[in-house]
Amino acid sequence: MAPSDPTLAPPPQLLQRLARRRLSVPAAYTAGGVGEHPSVAKGPGLEFAEHRAYQPGDDLRRVDPHVEARSGELYVREFEVLERLAVTVVVDLSASMAFGEPEKAAFARRLAGALAYVGLAGADRVRVAAFTGRGLAWGPRAENARAAGRLFDWLARQAPGGAVDLASVARELGARLPRPGLLLLVSDWLFAAPQPALTLLRAAQQEVVGVQVLAPSELDPSGLGAGAVTLQDAETGAEREVRLDAATLARYAERLAAWRAELETSFVRHGGTWLTARSDTDLERLLLVDWAGSGLIR
Repeated sequence: MAPSDPTLAPPPQLLQRLARRRLSVPAAYTAGGVGEHPSVAKGPGLEFAEHRAYQPGDDLRRVDPHVEARSGELYVREFEVLERLAVTVVVDLSASMAFGEPEKAAFARRLAGALAYVGLAGADRVRVAAFTGRGLAWGPRAENARAAGRLFDWLARQAPGGAVDLASVARELGARLPRPGLLLLVSDWLFAAPQPALTLLRAAQQEVVGVQVLAPSELDPSGLGAGAVTLQDAETGAEREVRLDAATLARYAERLAAWRAELETSFVRHGGTWLTARSDTDLERLLLVDWAGSGLIR
């Protein structure tokens, strides 16, 4: 097996900061086991949640004597149950992700590794996966931060290439994902119609977080030059000549903004979370500052 590229792993100083962070999702998506995330279930625990009326078969040791003394009624103390998440981090490594300076695929693998590490730091069950034109590949499972290196190595060894049908990928993911779970999908989202895939993933009981990674030149192509240029589709090889001038760049910016807004609307409509990143962004700033308001990492 070829050695992995250490530059594709999150930097050690970032991992030190992330070790104190946790992923955050609605309680309905916890997956059992002992963890750090509040579950919808209530039962024995350390942190008091609420009282409920006593029912035959309840443990009498959980009856609150103070409430009984005041009301003459039996009420059981319920406590918050802390469980783990089942986290799956999926990276798009289709051919379009090999574009950009810095390359989108390189940034996406570092970002995926960092997100996986936050899950591991919180004792969540974490798995990584990647899809290319060759299909969907699964990395090793991990349940603690000591196993993070294996995930980083696996991600670094995955090479981008080929064209992808997102709905087919979502169908395959849905058949194998743990339910319920948190799915983080890192991609440029250059797909014709992502909505069917989102429907499939929500049907698989996933809290879906879509992360769009674009290169600086995709956000502002003015640096590509002026006048006539030939553009090539990285996945189909199709070419198109365009003239880069102020009017063309203005139309491009307008359509790009509309397309990204449509993607975000699709995610919100399907109950998911939409986040964006540039491939030249500092990873620590992205996770701990730019995304602070998203609530994904606490």
